[in-house]
Amino acid sequence: MGNESGPLQARRTAGPLRIALNGLLILIPVALGLAVPLYQRTSPTLIGIPFFYWFQMAMAVLAAAGTSTVFRLLFTGDDDGEDGR
Repeated sequence: MGNESGPLQARRTAGPLRIALNGLLILIPVALGLAVPLYQRTSPTLIGIPFFYWFQMAMAVLAAAGTSTVFRLLFTGDDDGEDGR
């Protein structure tokens, strides 16, 4: 109960480079989605859908994938605090 140390108590700490790279995984699709002048056009179309719409949807999917990847990279193997009682 007191000050136990063991393999479950050791936590990984994310270094500044790792945090910066993980931040970029989230920041890039969000920044591209907010930069409207980059995609404010109708061509090229994808299956009849104008570029403006399918680019926004692609950035939403990339942001979700980036967020999922960051979560897995930072929190895989972490104990959630429950001791199994």
